[in-house]
Amino acid sequence: MRIRDIYLAGIGVFLPTTQSIGSAVEQGLVPAGTAAEYGLSGVAVAGRAAAPEMALAAAQEALKSSGASAEDIGLLLYTGVWHQGPDGWGPQAYLQRHLLGDDLLAIEVRNGCNGTFAALELAAGYLKAFPHVPAALVTASDNFGTPLIDRWNPGDGVAYLGDGASAVVVSTTPGFAELRSLCSATFSAMEEAHRGGEPLFPPGATTATALDYGARGAAFQRAAEEDGSWVRLLLGHQRHNVVCTEQALEEAGVTADDITHVLIHGMPRRAAASYLKILGFPLERSTWDFSRTVGHLGASDHMAALHHLLATERLQAGDHVLLCGFSPGVTYKAAVVRVLGTDPTRKREAQASGV
Repeated sequence: MRIRDIYLAGIGVFLPTTQSIGSAVEQGLVPAGTAAEYGLSGVAVAGRAAAPEMALAAAQEALKSSGASAEDIGLLLYTGVWHQGPDGWGPQAYLQRHLLGDDLLAIEVRNGCNGTFAALELAAGYLKAFPHVPAALVTASDNFGTPLIDRWNPGDGVAYLGDGASAVVVSTTPGFAELRSLCSATFSAMEEAHRGGEPLFPPGATTATALDYGARGAAFQRAAEEDGSWVRLLLGHQRHNVVCTEQALEEAGVTADDITHVLIHGMPRRAAASYLKILGFPLERSTWDFSRTVGHLGASDHMAALHHLLATERLQAGDHVLLCGFSPGVTYKAAVVRVLGTDPTRKREAQASGV
Protein backbone atom coordinates (compact mmCIF):
# COMPACT_ATOMS: atom_id res chain seq x y z
CA MET A 1 0.00 0.00 0.00
CA ARG A 2 1.50 3.31 -1.11
CA ILE A 3 1.00 5.82 1.70
CA ARG A 4 1.29 9.58 1.60
CA ASP A 5 0.54 12.29 4.17
CA ILE A 6 0.37 9.87 7.10
CA TYR A 7 2.93 10.52 9.84
CA LEU A 8 4.33 9.10 13.05
CA ALA A 9 3.89 11.99 15.46
CA GLY A 10 4.91 10.45 18.79
CA ILE A 11 6.39 7.22 20.09
CA GLY A 12 6.59 5.61 23.51
CA VAL A 13 8.02 2.42 25.00
CA PHE A 14 7.86 0.69 28.35
CA LEU A 15 10.67 -1.81 28.92
CA PRO A 16 11.10 -3.43 32.34
CA THR A 17 14.41 -4.47 33.87
CA THR A 18 16.33 -7.02 31.84
CA GLN A 19 17.61 -10.33 33.11
CA SER A 20 20.98 -11.30 31.71
CA ILE A 21 21.33 -14.50 29.75
CA GLY A 22 24.29 -15.35 31.96
CA SER A 23 22.05 -15.41 35.04
CA ALA A 24 19.46 -17.48 33.17
CA VAL A 25 22.17 -20.04 32.38
CA GLU A 26 23.31 -20.06 36.02
CA GLN A 27 19.72 -20.70 37.15
CA GLY A 28 19.35 -23.58 34.71
CA LEU A 29 16.67 -21.79 32.68
CA VAL A 30 18.55 -22.20 29.41
CA PRO A 31 21.42 -24.47 28.35
CA ALA A 32 24.75 -22.69 28.00
CA GLY A 33 25.23 -24.07 24.48
CA THR A 34 21.88 -22.76 23.26
CA ALA A 35 22.50 -19.38 24.87
CA ALA A 36 25.86 -19.06 23.10
CA GLU A 37 24.33 -20.11 19.77
CA TYR A 38 21.47 -17.62 20.02
CA GLY A 39 23.76 -14.71 20.85
CA LEU A 40 21.24 -12.83 23.01
CA SER A 41 22.54 -10.94 26.04
CA GLY A 42 19.36 -10.18 28.00
CA VAL A 43 15.60 -10.46 28.22
CA ALA A 44 13.16 -7.87 29.55
CA VAL A 45 11.14 -9.38 32.42
CA ALA A 46 8.15 -7.48 33.80
CA GLY A 47 7.33 -9.60 36.83
CA ARG A 48 3.72 -8.96 37.81
CA ALA A 49 3.26 -5.80 35.72
CA ALA A 50 0.14 -6.38 33.61
CA ALA A 51 0.29 -5.92 29.87
CA PRO A 52 -2.42 -3.19 29.85
CA GLU A 53 -0.54 -1.26 32.56
CA MET A 54 2.62 -1.32 30.46
CA ALA A 55 0.62 -0.31 27.38
CA LEU A 56 -0.76 2.66 29.31
CA ALA A 57 2.74 3.82 30.24
CA ALA A 58 3.94 3.56 26.63
CA ALA A 59 0.82 5.33 25.36
CA GLN A 60 1.27 8.19 27.81
CA GLU A 61 4.82 8.74 26.56
CA ALA A 62 3.75 8.55 22.91
CA LEU A 63 0.91 11.01 23.41
CA LYS A 64 3.12 13.43 25.32
CA SER A 65 5.86 13.36 22.70
CA SER A 66 3.39 13.84 19.84
CA GLY A 67 2.02 17.20 20.95
CA ALA A 68 -1.49 15.79 20.50
CA SER A 69 -4.16 15.71 23.17
CA ALA A 70 -6.38 12.82 24.15
CA GLU A 71 -9.22 14.58 22.32
CA ASP A 72 -7.24 14.37 19.06
CA ILE A 73 -7.24 10.58 19.12
CA GLY A 74 -10.18 9.23 17.15
CA LEU A 75 -9.02 5.62 16.89
CA LEU A 76 -7.33 3.31 19.39
CA LEU A 77 -5.90 0.00 18.20
CA TYR A 78 -4.52 -2.31 20.88
CA THR A 79 -2.54 -5.38 19.89
CA GLY A 80 -0.57 -8.11 21.59
CA VAL A 81 0.55 -11.70 21.21
CA TRP A 82 -0.22 -13.25 24.59
CA HIS A 83 -3.19 -13.09 26.98
CA GLN A 84 -3.86 -9.55 28.18
CA GLY A 85 -6.04 -10.08 31.24
CA PRO A 86 -9.31 -11.75 32.22
CA ASP A 87 -10.88 -13.76 29.40
CA GLY A 88 -13.88 -12.05 27.87
CA TRP A 89 -12.48 -8.58 28.62
CA GLY A 90 -11.04 -6.01 26.20
CA PRO A 91 -7.72 -4.35 27.18
CA GLN A 92 -8.40 -1.34 24.95
CA ALA A 93 -11.06 -0.24 27.44
CA TYR A 94 -8.35 0.10 30.09
CA LEU A 95 -6.56 2.73 28.01
CA GLN A 96 -9.85 4.49 27.29
CA ARG A 97 -10.68 4.73 30.96
CA HIS A 98 -7.26 5.91 32.10
CA LEU A 99 -6.08 8.02 29.16
CA LEU A 100 -8.36 8.71 26.20
CA GLY A 101 -11.99 8.67 27.20
CA ASP A 102 -14.94 7.20 25.35
CA ASP A 103 -15.47 9.38 22.27
CA LEU A 104 -13.48 7.25 19.83
CA LEU A 105 -13.40 3.85 18.15
CA ALA A 106 -11.34 1.37 20.19
CA ILE A 107 -10.54 -2.14 18.94
CA GLU A 108 -8.23 -5.00 19.90
CA VAL A 109 -6.24 -6.30 16.90
CA ARG A 110 -4.90 -9.86 16.82
CA ASN A 111 -2.31 -10.52 14.12
CA GLY A 112 0.49 -12.20 16.02
CA CYS A 113 3.90 -10.55 16.03
CA ASN A 114 2.78 -8.49 13.04
CA GLY A 115 -0.01 -6.90 15.06
CA THR A 116 1.52 -3.42 15.02
CA PHE A 117 1.87 -3.55 11.24
CA ALA A 118 -1.79 -4.56 10.88
CA ALA A 119 -2.85 -1.78 13.25
CA LEU A 120 -0.83 0.78 11.29
CA GLU A 121 -2.55 -0.34 8.08
CA LEU A 122 -5.96 0.06 9.69
CA ALA A 123 -5.02 3.42 11.21
CA ALA A 124 -3.78 4.81 7.89
CA GLY A 125 -6.97 3.75 6.12
CA TYR A 126 -9.17 5.13 8.90
CA LEU A 127 -7.47 8.53 8.89
CA LYS A 128 -7.85 8.76 5.12
CA ALA A 129 -11.52 7.75 5.28
CA PHE A 130 -12.34 10.22 8.07
CA PRO A 131 -10.39 13.45 7.41
CA HIS A 132 -11.89 15.11 10.48
CA VAL A 133 -10.03 12.64 12.74
CA PRO A 134 -6.59 14.12 13.51
CA ALA A 135 -4.82 11.07 14.89
CA ALA A 136 -4.88 7.42 15.92
CA LEU A 137 -3.05 5.60 18.70
CA VAL A 138 -1.52 2.16 18.11
CA THR A 139 -0.34 0.20 21.14
CA ALA A 140 1.18 -3.24 21.68
CA SER A 141 1.97 -4.99 24.94
CA ASP A 142 2.77 -8.41 26.39
CA ASN A 143 3.87 -10.08 29.61
CA PHE A 144 4.94 -13.67 28.94
CA GLY A 145 5.54 -14.56 32.58
CA THR A 146 2.61 -17.00 32.81
CA PRO A 147 2.35 -20.76 33.34
CA LEU A 148 1.33 -21.79 29.80
CA ILE A 149 4.43 -20.45 28.05
CA ASP A 150 8.11 -20.65 28.95
CA ARG A 151 9.86 -17.46 27.87
CA TRP A 152 13.21 -19.31 27.96
CA ASN A 153 11.98 -22.24 25.86
CA PRO A 154 9.27 -21.03 23.44
CA GLY A 155 10.59 -23.48 20.81
CA ASP A 156 13.82 -24.34 19.05
CA GLY A 157 15.02 -21.41 16.97
CA VAL A 158 12.63 -18.93 18.61
CA ALA A 159 14.23 -16.07 20.55
CA TYR A 160 13.65 -15.83 24.29
CA LEU A 161 10.49 -13.85 24.94
CA GLY A 162 10.78 -10.37 26.42
CA ASP A 163 8.05 -8.34 28.10
CA GLY A 164 7.23 -4.75 27.29
CA ALA A 165 4.97 -2.32 25.48
CA SER A 166 5.14 0.20 22.66
CA ALA A 167 2.86 2.93 21.35
CA VAL A 168 2.86 5.27 18.37
CA VAL A 169 0.64 8.19 17.49
CA VAL A 170 -0.32 8.09 13.80
CA SER A 171 -1.33 11.50 12.49
CA THR A 172 -2.30 13.50 9.43
CA THR A 173 -0.09 16.31 10.75
CA PRO A 174 3.67 16.02 10.08
CA GLY A 175 5.60 14.43 12.91
CA PHE A 176 9.07 12.98 13.38
CA ALA A 177 8.63 10.49 10.52
CA GLU A 178 6.48 9.87 7.47
CA LEU A 179 4.98 6.47 6.66
CA ARG A 180 5.80 5.93 2.98
CA SER A 181 4.55 2.38 2.36
CA LEU A 182 3.04 -0.57 4.17
CA CYS A 183 2.67 -3.92 2.41
CA SER A 184 1.21 -7.30 3.33
CA ALA A 185 1.30 -10.83 1.97
CA THR A 186 -0.08 -14.16 3.17
CA PHE A 187 0.97 -17.76 2.54
CA SER A 188 -1.90 -19.76 4.01
CA ALA A 189 -0.44 -23.06 2.77
CA MET A 190 1.77 -22.77 5.86
CA GLU A 191 -1.12 -22.04 8.22
CA GLU A 192 -0.42 -25.26 10.10
CA ALA A 193 3.24 -24.39 10.68
CA HIS A 194 2.30 -22.66 13.94
CA ARG A 195 -0.46 -25.13 14.78
CA GLY A 196 1.42 -28.38 14.24
CA GLY A 197 -1.65 -30.61 14.07
CA GLU A 198 -3.03 -29.53 17.45
CA PRO A 199 -6.84 -29.68 17.58
CA LEU A 200 -8.79 -26.51 16.88
CA PHE A 201 -11.18 -27.33 19.73
CA PRO A 202 -11.09 -27.05 22.62
CA PRO A 203 -8.58 -24.18 22.58
CA GLY A 204 -5.32 -25.08 24.25
CA ALA A 205 -5.55 -22.21 26.73
CA THR A 206 -8.77 -23.70 28.11
CA THR A 207 -7.15 -27.09 28.71
CA ALA A 208 -3.92 -25.81 30.29
CA THR A 209 -1.90 -26.88 27.23
CA ALA A 210 1.44 -25.07 27.11
CA LEU A 211 2.48 -23.34 23.89
CA ASP A 212 5.60 -24.75 22.22
CA TYR A 213 6.21 -23.33 18.75
CA GLY A 214 9.23 -25.56 18.30
CA ALA A 215 7.23 -28.77 18.75
CA ARG A 216 4.49 -27.49 16.45
CA GLY A 217 6.97 -26.47 13.75
CA ALA A 218 8.78 -29.79 13.95
CA ALA A 219 5.52 -31.71 13.57
CA PHE A 220 4.57 -29.60 10.57
CA GLN A 221 7.97 -30.12 8.92
CA ARG A 222 7.85 -33.90 9.43
CA ALA A 223 4.43 -34.08 7.80
CA ALA A 224 5.53 -31.87 4.89
CA GLU A 225 8.67 -33.92 4.32
CA GLU A 226 6.62 -37.11 4.27
CA ASP A 227 4.22 -35.80 1.60
CA GLY A 228 7.02 -34.16 -0.40
CA SER A 229 5.87 -30.55 0.02
CA TRP A 230 8.53 -29.24 2.39
CA VAL A 231 10.97 -27.77 -0.16
CA ARG A 232 8.14 -26.10 -2.09
CA LEU A 233 6.76 -24.59 1.12
CA LEU A 234 10.16 -23.37 2.26
CA LEU A 235 10.87 -21.71 -1.09
CA GLY A 236 7.40 -20.17 -1.07
CA HIS A 237 8.00 -18.79 2.42
CA GLN A 238 11.25 -17.15 1.32
CA ARG A 239 9.65 -15.78 -1.84
CA HIS A 240 6.80 -14.15 0.07
CA ASN A 241 9.28 -12.43 2.39
CA VAL A 242 11.22 -11.04 -0.56
CA VAL A 243 8.19 -10.00 -2.63
CA CYS A 244 6.55 -8.19 0.28
CA THR A 245 9.73 -6.29 1.11
CA GLU A 246 10.48 -5.40 -2.51
CA GLN A 247 6.93 -4.09 -2.91
CA ALA A 248 7.33 -1.87 0.15
CA LEU A 249 10.58 -0.44 -1.21
CA GLU A 250 9.12 0.17 -4.65
CA GLU A 251 5.97 1.86 -3.36
CA ALA A 252 8.07 4.07 -1.10
CA GLY A 253 10.14 5.11 -4.11
CA VAL A 254 13.45 3.84 -2.70
CA THR A 255 15.91 1.01 -3.22
CA ALA A 256 17.66 -1.25 -0.74
CA ASP A 257 20.72 1.03 -0.94
CA ASP A 258 18.62 3.91 0.41
CA ILE A 259 17.78 2.03 3.62
CA THR A 260 19.92 3.05 6.59
CA HIS A 261 18.43 0.65 9.15
CA VAL A 262 16.36 -2.54 8.93
CA LEU A 263 14.07 -3.18 11.90
CA ILE A 264 13.22 -6.85 12.43
CA HIS A 265 11.58 -9.12 14.96
CA GLY A 266 13.70 -10.40 17.80
CA MET A 267 15.47 -13.56 16.58
CA PRO A 268 18.51 -15.65 17.42
CA ARG A 269 21.62 -14.43 15.60
CA ARG A 270 21.71 -17.17 12.96
CA ALA A 271 18.00 -16.83 12.14
CA ALA A 272 18.27 -13.05 11.91
CA ALA A 273 21.32 -13.21 9.63
CA SER A 274 19.63 -15.77 7.38
CA TYR A 275 16.41 -13.76 7.16
CA LEU A 276 18.24 -10.55 6.33
CA LYS A 277 20.44 -12.28 3.76
CA ILE A 278 17.34 -13.43 1.89
CA LEU A 279 16.19 -9.81 1.80
CA GLY A 280 19.60 -8.57 0.67
CA PHE A 281 20.80 -6.87 3.87
CA PRO A 282 23.69 -7.59 6.23
CA LEU A 283 23.02 -8.19 9.92
CA GLU A 284 25.02 -5.05 10.75
CA ARG A 285 22.46 -2.81 9.07
CA SER A 286 19.67 -4.17 11.27
CA THR A 287 18.59 -3.48 14.84
CA TRP A 288 19.51 -6.98 15.99
CA ASP A 289 22.14 -5.41 18.26
CA PHE A 290 19.25 -3.86 20.20
CA SER A 291 16.82 -6.79 20.13
CA ARG A 292 19.50 -9.14 21.48
CA THR A 293 19.43 -7.12 24.72
CA VAL A 294 15.67 -7.41 25.38
CA GLY A 295 14.42 -10.57 23.63
CA HIS A 296 11.48 -11.00 21.27
CA LEU A 297 8.93 -8.39 22.39
CA GLY A 298 5.95 -9.84 20.53
CA ALA A 299 4.27 -7.10 18.49
CA SER A 300 6.45 -4.37 20.03
CA ASP A 301 9.77 -5.30 18.39
CA HIS A 302 9.75 -2.70 15.63
CA MET A 303 8.48 0.34 17.54
CA ALA A 304 10.82 -0.44 20.44
CA ALA A 305 13.73 -0.61 17.98
CA LEU A 306 12.68 2.66 16.33
CA HIS A 307 12.43 4.30 19.76
CA HIS A 308 15.93 3.00 20.54
CA LEU A 309 17.39 4.44 17.33
CA LEU A 310 15.89 7.83 18.17
CA ALA A 311 17.03 7.72 21.79
CA THR A 312 20.60 6.78 20.85
CA GLU A 313 20.75 9.42 18.07
CA ARG A 314 21.41 6.87 15.33
CA LEU A 315 18.91 8.47 12.95
CA GLN A 316 19.16 11.60 10.85
CA ALA A 317 16.54 13.58 8.98
CA GLY A 318 16.15 12.08 5.53
CA ASP A 319 16.98 8.50 6.58
CA HIS A 320 14.78 5.75 5.22
CA VAL A 321 14.06 2.88 7.60
CA LEU A 322 12.67 -0.52 6.60
CA LEU A 323 10.48 -2.45 9.04
CA CYS A 324 9.75 -6.07 8.15
CA GLY A 325 8.71 -9.38 9.63
CA PHE A 326 6.47 -12.44 9.48
CA SER A 327 4.07 -14.11 11.87
CA PRO A 328 1.62 -17.04 12.09
CA GLY A 329 -0.74 -17.30 9.14
CA VAL A 330 1.82 -17.10 7.65
CA THR A 331 1.61 -13.32 7.21
CA TYR A 332 4.36 -11.07 5.91
CA LYS A 333 4.63 -7.33 6.53
CA ALA A 334 6.99 -4.60 5.40
CA ALA A 335 6.94 -0.83 5.77
CA VAL A 336 9.20 2.07 4.87
CA VAL A 337 9.43 5.13 7.09
CA ARG A 338 11.23 8.37 6.18
CA VAL A 339 12.68 10.26 9.12
CA LEU A 340 11.73 13.95 9.18
CA GLY A 341 13.26 14.86 12.54
CA THR A 342 15.06 12.98 15.28
CA ASP A 343 13.31 14.45 18.32
CA PRO A 344 9.62 13.51 18.67
CA THR A 345 9.28 16.12 21.46
CA ARG A 346 10.37 19.05 19.28
CA LYS A 347 6.90 19.64 17.88
CA ARG A 348 5.37 19.65 21.37
CA GLU A 349 7.97 22.10 22.69
CA ALA A 350 7.42 24.43 19.72
CA GLN A 351 3.69 24.42 20.33
CA ALA A 352 4.17 25.17 24.02
CA SER A 353 6.34 28.20 23.20
CA GLY A 354 3.87 29.49 20.64
CA VAL A 355 6.11 28.91 17.62
